[in-house]
Amino acid sequence: MSQLQRVSLTLPGSVAETDVAEFDLVFSELLDSAAVSFYRKGGGSWAIEALFHEQPDMSVVTALLAPLFEKHSMAPLPLALHSLADRDWLAENRAGFPPRHIGRFWVYGSHIERHPPAGSLPLLVDASLAFGSGTHPTTEGCLRAIQMLAGARPRRVLDMGCGSAILAMAAHRIWPASAIVAADNDPVAIRVTAKNRRLNNIAPARMRLAVSHGFASRYVRQSAPYDVLLANILARPLARMAPELCRHLAPRGWLILSGILNQQAVSVRNAYQAQKLRCWQQIRIGEWTTLVMRPAGVGSMPYLWRGRCQSS
Repeated sequence: MSQLQRVSLTLPGSVAETDVAEFDLVFSELLDSAAVSFYRKGGGSWAIEALFHEQPDMSVVTALLAPLFEKHSMAPLPLALHSLADRDWLAENRAGFPPRHIGRFWVYGSHIERHPPAGSLPLLVDASLAFGSGTHPTTEGCLRAIQMLAGARPRRVLDMGCGSAILAMAAHRIWPASAIVAADNDPVAIRVTAKNRRLNNIAPARMRLAVSHGFASRYVRQSAPYDVLLANILARPLARMAPELCRHLAPRGWLILSGILNQQAVSVRNAYQAQKLRCWQQIRIGEWTTLVMRPAGVGSMPYLWRGRCQSS
């Protein structure tokens, strides 16, 4: 058992749920939080609560939230930091997350004792690790997109901004002969990835890890071009990274993008279409969108279940 730190943020009830989800994503995807939730309080306001193993640098939290306050024309709101009593909070949190079937993938935590269902592709990732546990629609969208391309035979796959590396591990389950690279700019995420790789019995030679800000790592650059490139990040960074991601994509490669709210999908698509990519499929789950794209000059593949890209 360990004493966790809880950071709380209260937003006005007038804020749309989709906008609250953007604030939530800062804690779940950009900070080393152990668990995150948001909910309506009794008076109608929104509460976002994030748990941390160690006291976070509140100046970093404030800096990451500042662009969202500015975007929504809100004055920065105060954050509350509290130490929680000594209880096994993470065990209690895990107990609330049953295993999930996402297509053929069976995503489960270490608290699940039963064997994976026959014919499933098991992925052991503790749900308490908010950055990529399979419970968020952005992660689910990517897992479904990977299965759409199951008939592909990629030589190289990159999971950019890997978090827990659930997508890199899913790629290994679908394409065991592929060389997988999992990269993240957060060393903590790479430590979590190394642990998950071991728990899922994936040989280090089949899934290489790199601490990298984008393609700053020489290994990440030199392993390109990638036949499948996964990036579950956020809409603004994805749009900004479009030239770099496309430059490291193979001429007949596939790009899977997520972390995109539905109303942001058009702007992200436009950024990649400007790099001569074409949207082949758009997956919407709740308020979130996952895009499947590839170079515009490449024809359709017989193994891909293809639907036309929806408009947002």
